[in-house]
Amino acid sequence: MLPQKFVSAGNDYCTYEKNVPAPIFRKSFRVSNIKNASLVIGATGFYDLYLNGEKITCGYLAPYISNPDDVIFYDSYDLSDKLLDGENTICVILGNGFANPIGGEIWNHRKDSRCAPSFALEFVSDDVQFDSANMKWCYSHILFDDMRCGVFCDMTKYNALWFSSSFDDSCWNLPTMRDYSHSVKKLRTSPPVRGIRRVSPISFEKGELRDYRMRDCFLGMLYNGETIMEKTPLYGGYIYDFGENCAGVPKLRIKGEYGQKIHMQFCEVEFEGFPDYINIDVYPDGCCQKDVYVCNGEGVEEFIPPFTYHGYRYCYIYGITEEQATSDLLEMIVLHNDVKMKTSFSCSDDISEEIFNCCRRSDLSNLVNNITDCPAREKNGWTGDASISAEHFMQHYEAEECFAEWLFALRHTMDDSGRLPLIVPSGEDRFEHPVWDSAIVFLPYHAYIYSGNKDIIKDNAAAMLENFKFHLSNKDERGIVEKGFGDWLPVDCAAAEYASPLGFCCTAILIEECRMMEIMFSAIGNYDDAKFVAEEKAKLISAIRAEYNQNGIIGCGRTKKYVQPTYRPCQTSQALGLAFGIFEKHEEEIAIKKLVDLIREKKNSFDCGFLGLRYIFRCLSKYGYSDLCYDMITKPSHPSYANMIYRGCTSIWERFVKPHGRTGSYNHHFMADVSGWYIETVIGIKVNPNYNDPDNIVIEPHFITQLKNASGTYETKKGKISVEWCRYDDRINLCIKTKGDVSVSVGDKILNNDKVDVFISELS
Repeated sequence: MLPQKFVSAGNDYCTYEKNVPAPIFRKSFRVSNIKNASLVIGATGFYDLYLNGEKITCGYLAPYISNPDDVIFYDSYDLSDKLLDGENTICVILGNGFANPIGGEIWNHRKDSRCAPSFALEFVSDDVQFDSANMKWCYSHILFDDMRCGVFCDMTKYNALWFSSSFDDSCWNLPTMRDYSHSVKKLRTSPPVRGIRRVSPISFEKGELRDYRMRDCFLGMLYNGETIMEKTPLYGGYIYDFGENCAGVPKLRIKGEYGQKIHMQFCEVEFEGFPDYINIDVYPDGCCQKDVYVCNGEGVEEFIPPFTYHGYRYCYIYGITEEQATSDLLEMIVLHNDVKMKTSFSCSDDISEEIFNCCRRSDLSNLVNNITDCPAREKNGWTGDASISAEHFMQHYEAEECFAEWLFALRHTMDDSGRLPLIVPSGEDRFEHPVWDSAIVFLPYHAYIYSGNKDIIKDNAAAMLENFKFHLSNKDERGIVEKGFGDWLPVDCAAAEYASPLGFCCTAILIEECRMMEIMFSAIGNYDDAKFVAEEKAKLISAIRAEYNQNGIIGCGRTKKYVQPTYRPCQTSQALGLAFGIFEKHEEEIAIKKLVDLIREKKNSFDCGFLGLRYIFRCLSKYGYSDLCYDMITKPSHPSYANMIYRGCTSIWERFVKPHGRTGSYNHHFMADVSGWYIETVIGIKVNPNYNDPDNIVIEPHFITQLKNASGTYETKKGKISVEWCRYDDRINLCIKTKGDVSVSVGDKILNNDKVDVFISELS
């Protein structure tokens, strides 16, 4: 049984204006001849665990990020070979995390139930046993911490003896007991967040910081005074450029003076030559992606901020001398869940390679325990974002355990009616958003197709069916569901400006859910449920065709009550209609022609939002328009992915904005399905869903006219596949290499192409 005795350091909790330092708890004990020793710890926020002064926490932001009123996660440690024979000391420092999400208040994250962070711990060895109630505490040198805002660390208040068994803690405080009996308890099974790689700055120079302003609407609501973090001085600092926009934390290495205060302000972009963070305009200045470090002056000091992370490319550092401004002053430690990479991609076009790399950077920047939307402004687990990216995440990474962990938290937010929140973890009310709620279906489906894991279906089957039935209850007299958000962020449009009718998008998503659920329910033997969703799918298709389909072209609703004249045929509607089987076979030729015509009208450009972009390229390639896809993706002019590259992006932006335009986030993954298209179409590596076997691979590349060659790899659990094709005069050589027991077949279109020479061999 997991430990249940949760304790905190009193009742005070930190706010912007009132800093309550992170508490440190400790316990010294004596052991001898230990053969078995274990420790289990759960936390409502974050924790760092120390044994005899050594930090042994299994990753960053441990144990996980979840609303403790819903789920509390735990970590388990085997300490059998780590204890000293004699005196030992265990220390725990607590971070606010989601127990007290200071920077999450604008999304109502636990607004009414914020409290001091707490933890439950149990240590058991051959001859010693104790729990968190037996530990004592005092406040530490971490004076402020928040996952979104940053950390203030004052090393003049640090005492290394805290971690020593010789320290006298008799004047320390007894803990305050907390009751979390209402919460679900779970041992974390997903891979932890780790520092995966380190990035050195590509340049540093003296410079200025662009001034920042918080949104006026939040000034009174969130913030009414001074903060210990302080506003960073704009002049006299140094700009460190790390060359790529990632999720991470800095490593500061400095020989400073006692009391020297160093400000580190993190920014995704430069604007007019200045590091700029105005796009993250929902936090008080000083508490916006910033860390503060006060030196103790004892030799060379190293600082990596705990309990937070940032999305950034640039660090403006203030408070250092010219002599201290060196290339090795700062490193970026790139953070994400320690998932295995499954794919690689290269080709004769440098722009395509960079687009692929930008997509991967954005994916991994948003795989930090939760599947987040962005690592800088929000760090929110928006369900819609996760749903849209589920397939390409599973193509590129062994992410099924991350999916399963997040889905566990998602399921435990569902109310009795089947409604889900938009953000997990969250304290928000439940809503009615079919497109966003599709995460409860899309994630298990793609995890199953790409990993073969049926447990993730079994765990989520009841929840996905309950949520689906809830949305069916919202059908209007037309049989259409028209609730919530639709095709989010079309090109050059505001968030709620849609070209595709909302009722069409919501109903179409439910149709696709039915297809997925029928496959999943059949796979686990739930044949009655599979039959039910198949019947509902037929009803939804009939309703959507009657309301929106006009001989292969999706228009506005035809019922007078619902007529919205601004809706007309658009790229998103046509792509979804083709992708989700809404058109009948004889209509498909008209439908794809209309889609291509709409693209040609935009001078070979897309204009859809995140829902349309999820499907448009795969859909066009299915009908033989891969060259057109490639032109749309790589054309230099706006809107295109290449245009982002030419404008300096190193990760995928939240939206496609005109030159000199600005976006809220410069590191989003929900527009990054193009990376999956590169693997599935350009390289031609596709998991065969007809076999429901993730190790059954079909090789069928589309030989893009604009490319001379392309190559890539894909790793399954049974083996590795390498595919490379290259043009030689008027012929193409296709080389396929395999290693292991993976099953590979070559597509009929390749075998029937007399200009393609296929070579299959074993990968060394």
